[in-house]
Amino acid sequence: MKKIIAFLMAAVMCLSLAACGEQPAPSTTEAPVTTEAPTAAPTQAPTTADPLEGVTAAQKYLRAIYKDAPVKTADDYVLSGVVRIGTDEYPVTWETNTEDAVPTKAEDGKTWTVVVNKSAAADTEYILTGTVEDAAGNKLSVEFPHMLPKGVVITRYDQIVNMAYGLEDGEATKDAFRLCGVISEIPTAWSDEYKNITVNMIVDGLTEKPIQCYRLSGEGADKLAVGDRITVEGVIKNYKGTIEFDKGCQLIGMGEILNLAKTVEEAYTLEDGQAQNAPTVLCGTITEIPTAWSDEYKNITVNMVVAGLDDKPIQCYRLSGEGAEKLAVGDEIAVFGTIKNYKGTIEFDKGCKLIPVEALADVKTVLDAYQLEDGESFEGLKTLTGTIINIPSAWSDEYQNITVDFVVAGLEEYPMEAYRLSGEGAKDLAVGDTVTVTGTLTRYKDTREFGKGCTLDAVVKGE
Repeated sequence: MKKIIAFLMAAVMCLSLAACGEQPAPSTTEAPVTTEAPTAAPTQAPTTADPLEGVTAAQKYLRAIYKDAPVKTADDYVLSGVVRIGTDEYPVTWETNTEDAVPTKAEDGKTWTVVVNKSAAADTEYILTGTVEDAAGNKLSVEFPHMLPKGVVITRYDQIVNMAYGLEDGEATKDAFRLCGVISEIPTAWSDEYKNITVNMIVDGLTEKPIQCYRLSGEGADKLAVGDRITVEGVIKNYKGTIEFDKGCQLIGMGEILNLAKTVEEAYTLEDGQAQNAPTVLCGTITEIPTAWSDEYKNITVNMVVAGLDDKPIQCYRLSGEGAEKLAVGDEIAVFGTIKNYKGTIEFDKGCKLIPVEALADVKTVLDAYQLEDGESFEGLKTLTGTIINIPSAWSDEYQNITVDFVVAGLEEYPMEAYRLSGEGAKDLAVGDTVTVTGTLTRYKDTREFGKGCTLDAVVKGE
């Protein structure tokens, strides 16, 4: 029995060795080196750096910076001129598809400023494009939609006063403004030592919004008195709740004196072929007559200098109007029309009109009235003088008023209406009479009118 068991165990061991097989001893000889290419391709291709990786990252970063920026951009705004990714810098170039928003690069290249046309004639949608570039010249761009709203040019006195009353304590306007008003109080009398005076004035009857002229100086300032009508220019600020022209403001003169130099300076920024958005008025002295009066065409071409700006003459091309045939060098004239740049010459375009110099401020008020939106009014009172051309509603004994249409300085294309006009002499008004009217100017549909309650200040009967 023992022999059988021993035999069986020996057999099991032999089977186990056969199943496992013998394991050879490791070789101590190195494998031969071969230079032949492998017969099979590698399982993974070697990686190659993306040449656009950096500029793509800069593009994404630029988009992230400005994707939530305001779309409506009414003022100039500043943009970055460089994008940094790690230690690398990628310059940015900015462009738009409109002349009403022009990107300008700073000298150091670190920023760009988009200068917008604050007097744009209409709402303007445009695309702002930023282009990043790497050292190899690769470029990628990002587009951002923008909208420039129709310009609101602050020229009316009520606009300036309301803007001033919107200033925060300590805030001041960036630019100087000009206002005409009546002195209501003199908080600090004239000082012979400091050569200035402080007065309060009321503009266009806005009695609840007085403007202080702090330390006002200038010719005639020492003679100012309550009730004087003056024109003052300077920076306006809010000083602890007092809305005032800041120290350094200047008395321009007595009565209303328009800032004509500003209009000329703006005209000289026009590009060749470009014209101003709206008509304007200027007063100046004739320095030259390039084309004499034509009896056939009833016009004349003159050059004039405005506000002493000898290096910025204004040409009045084919000027017409009463008295134009008698003009001579040295005459002071006032002209109405649209200014443009014609091949480098800054000129009133064909169709400009000669108007009375004394009507200059009234014509400016009429032009401002024609910029009103439907339903919009001037805040405060205005006074205009013009000639009656029509009487839509005759005198009413019941209501004691009359409605008349009149034109200022002969500008028949800009009629004004005095609605339900009352006052001494209103009953007998007729076409051809010259009237002076005071009231609130408004736009009702397409009519620019003095609203109900306007008064007749004076009348000169027509022939």
